[in-house]
Amino acid sequence: MNSNQAIQAYKASKHLNQNPRDILTAVHEELYRSISSAKYADEQNKLDHMCAHLENAVQILTVLVTTLNFSVTGGDGARLKQYYLRLLSLLNRNEKGAKRSAAYQQSMDLLQPLCQEFRKV
Repeated sequence: MNSNQAIQAYKASKHLNQNPRDILTAVHEELYRSISSAKYADEQNKLDHMCAHLENAVQILTVLVTTLNFSVTGGDGARLKQYYLRLLSLLNRNEKGAKRSAAYQQSMDLLQPLCQEFRKV
């Protein structure tokens, strides 16, 4: 698919909108789902599935950290960037067993209030 086809598909979609808050909500909920799924797959000893979900979460966080212009909001932007970097750090640890599960849970605990706040507005 080339970019023109993607643009046309986007315009034709009745399920997408351009509200930035809706986009952020969807991105953060997908991030939460990916981490939750990675944790579940790890607990089921399905390491291939765990790695796929973990890869998705890391990709989302990497895009957020590398593309958002945190400097335009001053201190709040700096804190948000540190928040995302903290999540990346938790996910990139080379933990095993219970420690890995705890890192996933800690990530989910950090994300849950943000996802709830996005849903409120």
